Amino acid sequence: MTKNLGNARYVPPRDMKVSFFSKVAPALFPLIAAALGYMIGRQFFGL
Repeated sequence: MTKNLGNARYVPPRDMKVSFFSKVAPALFPLIAAALGYMIGRQFFGL
């Protein structure tokens, strides 16, 4: 099953529209995680 039989159709990659959120989300993730940890710590441990 590793032979290339040459009958696979070439599908050109689609131009996906990159939304603003998908660019910003990785940068905001540590900030959101820190804020969530701070709120949970304050609630349960009285920090």
